[in-house]
Amino acid sequence: MDAGIWEVFEMNDLPVGRKLVSSRWVFKVKRNSDGSVERFKARIVAKGYSQVEGLDYDETFAPVTRYDSLHLIIALALHLGLNMSQADIKSAFLNGDLNEEVWMMPPPGIGLDGKVLRLLTSLYGLKQAPLVWFERLSSALAELGFLSCSFDPCV
Repeated sequence: MDAGIWEVFEMNDLPVGRKLVSSRWVFKVKRNSDGSVERFKARIVAKGYSQVEGLDYDETFAPVTRYDSLHLIIALALHLGLNMSQADIKSAFLNGDLNEEVWMMPPPGIGLDGKVLRLLTSLYGLKQAPLVWFERLSSALAELGFLSCSFDPCV
């Protein structure tokens, strides 16, 4: 169960004055095209509305691609005869490293009753999850030699 998402602490290790971010389970049934059950999915999400600004997060803004930029890229690809493809990065928000110290109450059923979790990476539901994912992706692309455009940081 150790995926490097959090560290487990005793309740009395919670720093003085810190509030715990709540969490919950989200369950989903994935189906095949014929409607039969392919698999069951479960994920833990943070209840971001219980975060405290200045303690659990500072910045939340993450840029998104402008439609003008997307239209330009598609037009250029068509004009140059290039093939286009898209990628879906599974569990993207779980790959962002947190800059803040976020403490979370574990969801029920994982055997951590009476414990608290200090998050090491982002979780779905955290207010800063889109930002830390964008930072992680941007730095990985920069290491590969890519530069972002001045008119749209997502391109």
